[in-house]
Amino acid sequence: MKKNLLLLTACITSFWVSGQSIFERYADNDEVTLVSISPKMFKMLGQMSLSLDDPEAQEYLEMVTSINNFKVLVSSNQDISSDMLKWVNLQVSKQDLDELMSVKDKEADVTFYVKEGNKENYVEQLLMYVNERIHSETGQSKFNINGRDVKAVLMLLEGNIDLNQISKLTDQMDLPGGNQLRKAQQKKSL
Repeated sequence: MKKNLLLLTACITSFWVSGQSIFERYADNDEVTLVSISPKMFKMLGQMSLSLDDPEAQEYLEMVTSINNFKVLVSSNQDISSDMLKWVNLQVSKQDLDELMSVKDKEADVTFYVKEGNKENYVEQLLMYVNERIHSETGQSKFNINGRDVKAVLMLLEGNIDLNQISKLTDQMDLPGGNQLRKAQQKKSL
């Protein structure tokens, strides 16, 4: 009986963990930085009174009101970054995402996946995974956010997303991958 109860508990726990998103799984983990902005917050940002005479403010307002979900997960832990990559691969197959662009250089491997939107240069979902390469000479990370070394960054955006505007958002948040996203958008519009 005790053995059956233990087995049942293990099955339920594994089902529960696999049903969670990666963001929920690591929400309370001290080894990650999680940024999650709810649709309600984007709606509030859209209702802010910005100067509509300023074209840059107008572009920013249009960008934030087009996003329904924004989540970023950052970690310097190798096991967590491996788990993040597994989750990305699962989402790519499950959500039928297309690879928009992959960049591999001496600093990082950056991959963008998208679900196409209704208009050209628009996507319904953008998934970015950045896996930083540690320098063999120093063993140090080149990326850091708020003084914390970064091994991997996972970003998920959902909504009616204009790729022209998202690179600006990643730059403003000082996230790795902003330059690559600009290149991906340019490649998409060719």
